[in-house]
Amino acid sequence: RRAPPVPLRATGTHPGGLVPCGASGSCRGGQRCCQARGGSWGCCPFAQGSCCSDGRHCCPAGSRCTAGGWGCSPQRWDLL
Repeated sequence: RRAPPVPLRATGTHPGGLVPCGASGSCRGGQRCCQARGGSWGCCPFAQGSCCSDGRHCCPAGSRCTAGGWGCSPQRWDLL
């Protein structure tokens, strides 16, 4: 079953950010930093999520991006 990818959220610039992203941004605890378009950073709301290559989306833990950010599919460890 495929899940839709989730858009990245903007990083914060407050010093209380628990997950540093680059030199100036941060994400809240329980989130993951993803490289966004133009070299900036975005926050994925899933700590173990996977960042999509489109630089705008991410997928939940246990899934991976497909078609450059158009969908998420379950990871199959038996296919590695």
